[in-house]
Amino acid sequence: MNFLDAVRDAVREADPRNGVHFLTPGRPEVFLSYDRFLRTSALLGRRLPPDRVVVIAADDQLPTLQAFFAALWAGGRPLVLPSPRALGGEEAFRLHVERTLALFPPGGAVLALQKGLTETSFPGPVVTLPREAEGYEALDDLPATPGPGGDEVAFLQATSASTGDPKLLAVSHANVCANLRALYVSLHAGRDDRVVSWLPLFHDMGLVGMGLLSFFHAWPLYMMKPTDFIMRPQLWAQTLSHYRGTITAAPNFGYDHAHRAVDTRELEGVDLSALRCAVIGAEPIRLATMAGFHRTYGPYGLDASSLICSYGMAESTLASSMWVPGETPRYVVVDPVGLESGASLRLLGEGLLGEGPPDVRGDRGDRGIPVFSVGRALNGLTAALVDEEGRLIEEEGVLGEITLRGTSVSVGSLDPATGAPEPFPAGLLHTGDLGFLHRGDLFVLERRKHVIIRQGRNHLATLLEEQVSRILDHPAHEIIVLEADIHDPASEITALVEHDGAGRELTPEQAAALRLLDLPVDLVLFARRRVIPRTTSGKKRYHTTRQRLADGSLKAERTVRPLLESTAPPRPSYQK
Repeated sequence: MNFLDAVRDAVREADPRNGVHFLTPGRPEVFLSYDRFLRTSALLGRRLPPDRVVVIAADDQLPTLQAFFAALWAGGRPLVLPSPRALGGEEAFRLHVERTLALFPPGGAVLALQKGLTETSFPGPVVTLPREAEGYEALDDLPATPGPGGDEVAFLQATSASTGDPKLLAVSHANVCANLRALYVSLHAGRDDRVVSWLPLFHDMGLVGMGLLSFFHAWPLYMMKPTDFIMRPQLWAQTLSHYRGTITAAPNFGYDHAHRAVDTRELEGVDLSALRCAVIGAEPIRLATMAGFHRTYGPYGLDASSLICSYGMAESTLASSMWVPGETPRYVVVDPVGLESGASLRLLGEGLLGEGPPDVRGDRGDRGIPVFSVGRALNGLTAALVDEEGRLIEEEGVLGEITLRGTSVSVGSLDPATGAPEPFPAGLLHTGDLGFLHRGDLFVLERRKHVIIRQGRNHLATLLEEQVSRILDHPAHEIIVLEADIHDPASEITALVEHDGAGRELTPEQAAALRLLDLPVDLVLFARRRVIPRTTSGKKRYHTTRQRLADGSLKAERTVRPLLESTAPPRPSYQK
């Protein structure tokens, strides 16, 4: 089926008053019914050359979505780029647009550019996108959709590229329809759901998980700008409350920001009792974040069972597995010592969100790390674990690489020269993520490329960051731990801490704790502002951080070497 056909069918069956609400503080709400939206985008599609990649560069959701659907009407393949703000300024934006357009042969791509976004002139055909709804005319009737859909490429997604080497992934009509149908089932969704989102549309969670999901099922969609949420985090809860939102989503940092930066005086009158599914994913899920968000918003009607831990990636269109709505999120506590692919993990305990976390430690005295269940694979997908030799891991509690196979796995990475996707070998996606099974559920630990190997033992960066976070009482998403030189087995283990406005000094107890970790921290760098390089979706870039520390372009205000005082308590001995 063509994705547009599925959307049109849903719109015909839904309440004709359903559509997209574009929300901006201090300005009147802009509303487009789904029927009118499809007719305006179909007319815009007539301005696009057929069967081209349509590179969309916009700062507002309305022109972004108009161009996305216009490209589909024209039989093209839309690709949404990050905004200038997300890329760090107009110069970085210009370079990114030019590099993206250069990926395709002459005439293979057209740029859809929001009016007034930049003064830069770009080569090749450019279609200007009005910012306001009044700038879009509509057809009287919807035209026929182009092509049968199915395995043909519907749109392109850029990977988040934590290594700094992004790829373009081709998502077929069949892929996106399969994933959005499976999400409907996993979310226990119905006809009366309402979606609230502040996520950017260049991120797969924002585009597919909020935008396309709402269109596909013709649910009312309320869209805020990401910058409005960052500046005024209370707007997320206020919008959910006002419009009785039932579904929303964000990465871990969004939930962390929403509870750390909010002034609870701004939450007076907020009622979150309608919220069924607040999906969290896209990056490691922290117990401190989940507990803090629930603690802050629980008094306003948020139930712990509405927080839904999930796992996914652009390579699987979006979602791969998901916790069960209506059940309190479950986590296990993992011993951070001796984490080897193909080896059994030591689970120290388990708990439920809302309960006090168990204070359990491994044999060496290291406190265990909580890891949340991300449930089971969505309909149409099979998740399995393999060891470093590619052998299937069937036992529970054994660490391995997560693999995916099924209808949502994208048709492959795009070869820009040919315009054709290169399929994953045998249709099997090796995710590069390490995880394990427990009671039939999937748990995700770390990217394989973020494993620090010392003396033949593996240490997961995410778990180290959790440990440093506890010791310093600082958010884990503002800490990155890495080795200074991956080619030097004796290079220093460095912890970079950003947003250190207090200019703190390490206490003797903190210094000793950092040195007594299973992988001792040699160096702590404190920066007053946000300095950790990240992808446009917010993931930490370990390789780029290492490069910038080495060439001196990443600067921290203070450098501290933790010292193990002679008075520090001895480390418990390890007994085999």
